[in-house]
Amino acid sequence: MKITVYNAKGGAGKTPIATNIALDREYAIGTNEQFHVFDSFIPDDRLLAVDLTEPFPEIPDGIDIVFDLAGAISEHSKSITSAVAQSDLVIVPIYNEIKSLNAGVGTIIEVSKFTKSVLVVATRLQKQNKEHFKSDWSQSLDFQNVANAVNSSVNFDVPVLPLKTSKGFDAIFEKEQSIRQIMEGDALAAYTYREVAAQFDAIYKHIDGGK
Repeated sequence: MKITVYNAKGGAGKTPIATNIALDREYAIGTNEQFHVFDSFIPDDRLLAVDLTEPFPEIPDGIDIVFDLAGAISEHSKSITSAVAQSDLVIVPIYNEIKSLNAGVGTIIEVSKFTKSVLVVATRLQKQNKEHFKSDWSQSLDFQNVANAVNSSVNFDVPVLPLKTSKGFDAIFEKEQSIRQIMEGDALAAYTYREVAAQFDAIYKHIDGGK
């Protein structure tokens, strides 16, 4: 399985999502970021780093990899286009802020020139005042605004899944473990991160459906 996690705008959660997938699934990681965080905990034989203008090599079938990409698609950003073109799924994280919504929709449209196998993850979800739902984060206003922006602007079906704000994303890099791996060794984390772990399970179910 080859997965790209990409949004032309930063801050939407690309790297935590890509890292959690790689750690949970034992995938390799491909990155085009010059100053990335992977050297300390991703083995050399599972880390592929290139410059923005350098294409990723064609990854052989049978090797699972998640590409964590930065930058904007252009004729010079060969790392982005080469990753997207060979991916089975492109995950576009978007949060409920006008710049992220616009960049996310633009990213989907650009990506669709290569593949329409796209999953949007609505990130940084928080409960607003007077929101009283329990665990179904698709009921949140943040999620609904992301989903509406995507569905009203993209002319093909793009599923949208929720991913709430969580301190677990910082813990991934502090502990150098996935959220599930952290939960296995910490009873408090097992309680605190239970919702976001379940949301990742839904993302994995979608990934597995694409195999």
